[in-house]
Amino acid sequence: MQHVLIITRLTPQSHQPGLVDALIGVTSEGRSVQISSGEPSQRVNVAQLQYQSMPLILLCDQVQHTPMEGIEIPPHALISIIPLPAAEVATMLREGKEGVLLEDIRAQLC
Repeated sequence: MQHVLIITRLTPQSHQPGLVDALIGVTSEGRSVQISSGEPSQRVNVAQLQYQSMPLILLCDQVQHTPMEGIEIPPHALISIIPLPAAEVATMLREGKEGVLLEDIRAQLC
């Protein structure tokens, strides 16, 4: 996993009645992030994230940068959530330790 994001908010989006097929959110850096399913067989990333408590730390193997300074996680990307309680992540963000947290995680991935 090459990319680490702290996601602070996710909102479900539905283009078909009764089916959440995308999540629109914000990273701790204030960038927009979109996680979409693309097709019904690729809903696993959306399903894994849609009921998670925020903020969360997300690892992913690929991201695409959008023209409006946003990030899109493609449907076929591999993702993983670091098992750190949302309250602990929120405390670190409030204390301004976002950079330290991201650096520590990136160092462990190398």
